[in-house]
Amino acid sequence: MHQYDVIIVGGGGAGLLLARELGNKKHKVLVIDKNTNLLDFSFYTLASFINLEKFNLTKNVVSENINKIWLHSKNFKTKIKCELYTLDKKAVHKELLEAINTDFVDFKLGIQIKEIVEENKLFTTVKDKNNNSYSAKIFVDATGTAGVLSKQLGLRDKQNKLATGVEYNAKYLGKPDQIYLLLGKTYKGGYGWIFPLKNNRAIIGFGTTDNTLKKGLKRRLDEIVELPEIKKLIQLDSKKVEGGSIPITPVIEKFVLKNLVCVGDSVSQVNPIVGEGYKFIFESAVIASRAIDSALIENDISLLNNYEKTWKNRFLSNYKRSKIRQEQIEKFSKSDLMIDFGMLLSKLRSNKKNLESLSGEYEN
Repeated sequence: MHQYDVIIVGGGGAGLLLARELGNKKHKVLVIDKNTNLLDFSFYTLASFINLEKFNLTKNVVSENINKIWLHSKNFKTKIKCELYTLDKKAVHKELLEAINTDFVDFKLGIQIKEIVEENKLFTTVKDKNNNSYSAKIFVDATGTAGVLSKQLGLRDKQNKLATGVEYNAKYLGKPDQIYLLLGKTYKGGYGWIFPLKNNRAIIGFGTTDNTLKKGLKRRLDEIVELPEIKKLIQLDSKKVEGGSIPITPVIEKFVLKNLVCVGDSVSQVNPIVGEGYKFIFESAVIASRAIDSALIENDISLLNNYEKTWKNRFLSNYKRSKIRQEQIEKFSKSDLMIDFGMLLSKLRSNKKNLESLSGEYEN
């Protein structure tokens, strides 16, 4: 059996960035993923406040540069000046794959891991559904919302509330540098979004955390597209629907167990306020890579705990504040009156404060 330094279970954004970082440090890494194509997704576009240079990504991954966010309730709207991007998810993952040092990083695709095995107080192997074993010094769960290992070991609850969304790629009639976020009962008890893309296209979507609404997501999105204010911005010319989910959990602080490290949605590292993922997940993966590198060089598994310590210093306070905002918005979203009231309050706040709330980055 081949012995790896690190086995990463999951070849999504978190897993690929971590593999790139560890490969650059010349650690022997195996990435295992259940899919046979790492560039095939349930959705292809996202919005992010990410600093591309920080993660060695180029402007080729950008669909549009955004400098305004419009928040809409039934009767009011608020403009927030900002700097963010809509990203081409496929381009992001392609750049990560192309930057991975294949002299040190191997891939095994189409393999579904089912469990992790412990011997002598450390994890020694992961096993797939065919009972094949894969051995390493350190293991990483980067399996996203599936949380294959994090759920097995109790780092995340097996049943979690999910925010689920569906979206269309449509003809866009609005300005390419502006994003729209839609709140209140008018939007069917959930929330909507419009993200501009290249070539006069945009994503229009609808999402909810309410399980009673999830079965009818597409129907509700179709109703939203027909609203007069939306028809001024969107011309639907395709019925191909995309979508996905993110976990809605309490803020999780435990990511390391013995020689297992968890990154990304496997431990709900998406920022709670607007589901902003890649910026926060990528930074978490970089923090994890440094702890793993130190643990391997010093042959000291306890150094993996530096990942948790650094993450808490960087993110914990912000995540707790964002979680409070998330719960408030979820509660208010069923009432146009409450959302209108919240919109009026946002008009009284400075642009800086509104942007902090949306981005999930607060000044202490």
